Amino acid sequence: MTAANIQPVAQLQTPIRVLFTDVDDTLTWQGTLPVDTFIALDRLRRAGIKVIPVTGACAGWCDCLIRTWPVDTVIGENGAFWMTRTPQGKIETHYREPEQQRAQNQLRFQHVSAAFQRSFPQIPVTGDQAYRLTDIAFDIGQEIKIERETALAATQWLREQGLHARLSSIHINAWLGSYSKADTAQAWLDLQPDIALSECAFIGDSPNDESMFAKLTHTVGVANITPFLPELSVPPRYLCSQPGGHGFAELAEHLVGL
Repeated sequence: MTAANIQPVAQLQTPIRVLFTDVDDTLTWQGTLPVDTFIALDRLRRAGIKVIPVTGACAGWCDCLIRTWPVDTVIGENGAFWMTRTPQGKIETHYREPEQQRAQNQLRFQHVSAAFQRSFPQIPVTGDQAYRLTDIAFDIGQEIKIERETALAATQWLREQGLHARLSSIHINAWLGSYSKADTAQAWLDLQPDIALSECAFIGDSPNDESMFAKLTHTVGVANITPFLPELSVPPRYLCSQPGGHGFAELAEHLVGL
């Protein structure tokens, strides 16, 4: 699959039971959640299609999402955990790394973050770093704008320090641990014996979503992924005509109609 082979989202003709979705610039657009996106989330739930945000967002934000949006599971911090609402309404968090390992990782992050700031003083940590439990994140497009070449160089620097690092449209996320968005999506699916991978789809917007594009057959990009396609070894198979949350709503309308 190459960028030249990407098809319009209307060509996706397989009924979907689970829709994994990125959040920033996929559900949101220009920093807010469009009304039609929230309506689309509700329509999908009513149609029996389970929506699972798969995001680099912090644990604090994930806790807010699962308590206030029409979703029952959220995969956060690039696959470090998933949060699930039980039938009794309790929120349970399932981590991919044990507590002791997570504590050791935090000490490593402190040293790496200090060295990163010396090498890239123009790139700050994200405003939500205090609410992160398993990674460090740097702001390259949320509150400030960093040139793409600099962001790519900073991402490579983090990898050279022995961390996993992924670049999204707004952040660089770096972590320790043998997991990714796709690995954790599969770990969740392994506990759902009645749902096949072939019944799942994913929609995203940036290189940070590449593991999901590679994992699933039914993959979709919102329109604003187009500038990032040259950075993707595995692009999405389908493309929305609209950006961000408006593109998500476009996909939702199509899936509900299948």
